[in-house]
Amino acid sequence: MARKIQFRRGTENDRKQTVLANGEPGWSPSESQFFIGNGTAPGGIPAQMAHYKFIATPTMATLGGRHVFTAVTTLQLIDDVPEGTSLTVMLDAAAGATKATPAKVLAPATKTIQKNTEAGTEYHMSTPGVERAFIFKNGGWTV
Repeated sequence: MARKIQFRRGTENDRKQTVLANGEPGWSPSESQFFIGNGTAPGGIPAQMAHYKFIATPTMATLGGRHVFTAVTTLQLIDDVPEGTSLTVMLDAAAGATKATPAKVLAPATKTIQKNTEAGTEYHMSTPGVERAFIFKNGGWTV
């Protein structure tokens, strides 16, 4: 006989306010995202998603998510996340982005996006097919 295993689950807002115990699994049905608790971080640490989330309108990023711009629009990075949190972003060739009209990844109001020695509030994407990893470290986002 099969046994049923259930993870803690609920609304995304509830997840963000819950500290999962060390090793406790959590599931966000609205984001189709899996999280693992570390005993201290509200909402747990996101596991890398196996599927892409397609972005055609201004969207808030999903931690641990894999995002694909399918149109020229914006992806807003999240503020106040655990150190080492990551997500990936890629541009689809059919999105129509150019250097003059790029798809944009936006930093939270109090943070920056750092690439090499440069830091700013936006990261522009105009080259299709290249996946970029964004990692939260030292209080800001790094490409």
